[in-house]
Amino acid sequence: MKKFTVLLLRPDYVADGFGTDTYLAQVESDCVDAAVLVAQAEVAKLDDLDLKSTDYHPLITLEGWHDDITPEVYR
Repeated sequence: MKKFTVLLLRPDYVADGFGTDTYLAQVESDCVDAAVLVAQAEVAKLDDLDLKSTDYHPLITLEGWHDDITPEVYR
C-alpha cells in the first residue's frame, strides 16, 4: 500500500464557500485511482448528506502524506 494525499472540492450545492470548500484526505491505497475513490467515500460519509462520492471533485493527488500549512486566516 502507498500513501497518498488527496484534495477534494465539495460540490457547490453543499459547500460553505463557493469553490473554496475543500477536504484534505490522507489515505493508503494500491494506486492513485483507488486513492481518489477512498478519499471521496471518506468525505461523503463524513458529510452524511446522501451524496454520491463522485460529486466530490479531485483537485490534486500527491504521493505521500502532506499536511496543509496554510495560515488559518486564509482557510
